[in-house]
Amino acid sequence: MIEHLEIGRSGYFYQRKRRLSNDAIDRLFRALRAQVRQPSQNLFRVDRVALGEARYSVICFSYERDVSFLAADAEAVERVFGYVLIIERGPHVAVFKSGLDIPSAFKTVFLGKIANDRIESAIARHDAVFEKLRLRNMSISPLALRSKTLEARDLENAVATSSASRFIPQGYSVRRADGVYSATPTTGRISVRADRAGVEAAVVWATEISELLEVEGGAVAGFIRNFARPIELTALPAQVCPTFVGIDTMGLADALFTVDDGIRLIREGENGVEALSQADSEALLAALEPSFPIVTRRHVHEVRSDDGITPIATLRIGTTRIALRALDLPVIAGISVERRALPLGEDANTVSLARYIDRENLFTVLFSDLALAYIDGALFRDEALAGGGAALLAHLQVDQSLEQTTSEKGTFAPGQIAFTQDSVFRSVVDTIANSEDVLLCDDLGDEWADFIGISTGTSPTMISFYHAKHGNPSLSASAFHDSVGQAIKNLGRMSLPTDMLPAKLAGWNDRYRNSGIQTEIARMIRGGTPQEIAGKLDAVRFAPDVLQRVFIVTSSLSRAQVQDVLAAAAQGTTPSPHFVQLYWLLMSYFSACVEMGVRGYVVCRP
Repeated sequence: MIEHLEIGRSGYFYQRKRRLSNDAIDRLFRALRAQVRQPSQNLFRVDRVALGEARYSVICFSYERDVSFLAADAEAVERVFGYVLIIERGPHVAVFKSGLDIPSAFKTVFLGKIANDRIESAIARHDAVFEKLRLRNMSISPLALRSKTLEARDLENAVATSSASRFIPQGYSVRRADGVYSATPTTGRISVRADRAGVEAAVVWATEISELLEVEGGAVAGFIRNFARPIELTALPAQVCPTFVGIDTMGLADALFTVDDGIRLIREGENGVEALSQADSEALLAALEPSFPIVTRRHVHEVRSDDGITPIATLRIGTTRIALRALDLPVIAGISVERRALPLGEDANTVSLARYIDRENLFTVLFSDLALAYIDGALFRDEALAGGGAALLAHLQVDQSLEQTTSEKGTFAPGQIAFTQDSVFRSVVDTIANSEDVLLCDDLGDEWADFIGISTGTSPTMISFYHAKHGNPSLSASAFHDSVGQAIKNLGRMSLPTDMLPAKLAGWNDRYRNSGIQTEIARMIRGGTPQEIAGKLDAVRFAPDVLQRVFIVTSSLSRAQVQDVLAAAAQGTTPSPHFVQLYWLLMSYFSACVEMGVRGYVVCRP
């Protein structure tokens, strides 16, 4: 029956850790049968047959599983066929499969990840034209755009790469002279667009890919080099330390709720094994969202709770991967993971959630070197962030008046006609936004920003949102979370939505009220009558060349201090973990602005 097997040229490629033997293949095939329900006799099975430079092993059988769209108590089952084809060639092993999964124990012993740059040089060659690209943000901030997918006949001529360096390529499709190839470096999956064929054709193709993966220093397409570059963990400098770890809750949510061959979370209940409800799963994901600081002492990287006090895990940096060991959080205690395709409690390969997060590389690590991030089981370097952080400094503007501020909004009294001197609000009105010919106070209620500025006399015309905050001078991220969150949340409103403007205009026509005190401070600070302001808003909304800008105005940050830390980091001085978190939070903000076609800035102390 093996001569009837027809499969696509799409497989998972691994670096072989240990040489396979007849006994290892036999134990693997027995394990495949043991992990399913009511397996049939093998439709066919072949063990380690030699073909050219390779050996192949394949097994196929049917088994029972629950019908996915019927409740478990319906007692209905379906019988499906699955197969696994293992091809050994040189230092690589290729796995082709459908309906069956390789046990994690076998992967741990025999199969290792192929380095991302190896896959790049084999598939994303210098002559490749990119047609599809899936990207992942390097930031661990939940406020940042997590991922995006781009498609075009030739992406190099269709995509602006202004924010490319902050993203890593997770998967891509390229057109080459010898075919259309796809690769997902994080999983080792490689495929080529071709007709389905038999086992021997699959072995020949896997051998060709293995040969490409062995080539040292192959030229990579210039387009993909615009993005963050993969580097080996062995290249990590000794003085560089991990600073924060973040759990990939979005990736975990995808496995829980989206993919067909996903997982479920289980725990022991009063009546045996029970599955977590969606509400409980969502609450667990929310509890895993904070970034956890890392304290390094005597080469031991201890992960702390988000308060920075309680040890919760250990980070172990190896030569090929980083392991998150012994993750101990109350919210995941007693929670395990099993495959959703199997009946509840019947997965022989159930693992704890902590082990699953580590095994599937569902975490991101940031380092004292601001250009580095470990994502999806690989280390990446953002060349645009190396050498002093010029990309960050370019977005920091200074205003002298912020050195004298003592509050965000000041105090209020009946009859008051202006914001208190030495408040951040007053700095925005008097100096920072003084060039706007329309200035509106949108603070409180359903606010888009603390202030909205319109410039109709400039070329191009401009719409500006100002988010004002006060605080003591600090290089900590904590002072920025609210401001960044508010700024990113309202980026979509910078087009001044037509349906929302009538209510906004009515609110702006009132006087400012705060802390229960009605003042005489005008919300329409500049711009003329309500009718004149409405006309100017319409003029900029429909201008084809309008420039949209967003400013976080804060008295808690000094540009000089930031510049000093970045300069010291470029010379090898490790910045504090809090500064690393601040850096990535701000870069997430700037990146989100770029994605929306907005210019993002921070206005701070000199």
